[in-house]
Amino acid sequence: MILINKSSDLLSYISEQKQGNRSIGFVPTMGALHNGHLSLIAAAKQKCDIVVCSIFVNPTQFNQESDLASYPRTLENDIDLLLSVSCDVLFHPNIVEVYGNTLDKDSSEDYGSFIHQLEGASRPGHFDGVVTVLRKLFALVGPTDVFFGQKDYQQCLVVKTLIKRSFPQIVFNLCSITREEDGLAMSSRNVRLSEEERRLAPQIHDNLQLVSQYWNKEQWQLGLNLAQLNLKKEPFCFEYLCACDPFSLAELNVFQSNAIVLVAVQLGSTRLIDNIIIVP
Repeated sequence: MILINKSSDLLSYISEQKQGNRSIGFVPTMGALHNGHLSLIAAAKQKCDIVVCSIFVNPTQFNQESDLASYPRTLENDIDLLLSVSCDVLFHPNIVEVYGNTLDKDSSEDYGSFIHQLEGASRPGHFDGVVTVLRKLFALVGPTDVFFGQKDYQQCLVVKTLIKRSFPQIVFNLCSITREEDGLAMSSRNVRLSEEERRLAPQIHDNLQLVSQYWNKEQWQLGLNLAQLNLKKEPFCFEYLCACDPFSLAELNVFQSNAIVLVAVQLGSTRLIDNIIIVP
């Protein structure tokens, strides 16, 4: 695996690969890698000639300085994990290499009404930071394909909109959620959970499955209500659990057979999100 820190070196490397007509798969991350990230690398390896993974903790998508400061940084372990799945390139730039001397942000304001719902409502400005950094990284890497995990479903819709508008040559690949044996969605934030919080955290997925079990025209709202009540109990701090159209993220007020159910809760000092796609 090649480790690249400078944007100019990455541009040179990518140019050389494209001269050889090699396809480029790209997996952008903020590090603290786990098996979920590695599944994205594996999907990229299966489809593309060269796989580039970036590790960059993007300052413009954090709402609180404390959250940015406490975000786990485990570069040595991340490198070992990437080597274990034969990643070709790790791009690990500093802030100046990505942003220059200013942290100006693009706006995602006109990306659609879904921008202001769910994560957009809970974390104002978050998607502005996502759009900003991905625009810069896509321009540097010039990928043929990008690979994102379903756990950040709303972000995936944002990325698809960015690609449609500015990078139509890029193919977007949505990869399923990788879970622990007890159902907890893998996340870099899970390491923050205490032993007791980690024991309780699988209830998030359990309640998504509960909604799925009740998903029919007569009982779908009952399932949602039961799951919401369960996750409003201490020590969970409930933010949202709702059923939405999978394409627009408009919250459903009448039953439809295909839907996505999304959830966000705070458990101790850790904010956790998850979702489940329901298809006929």
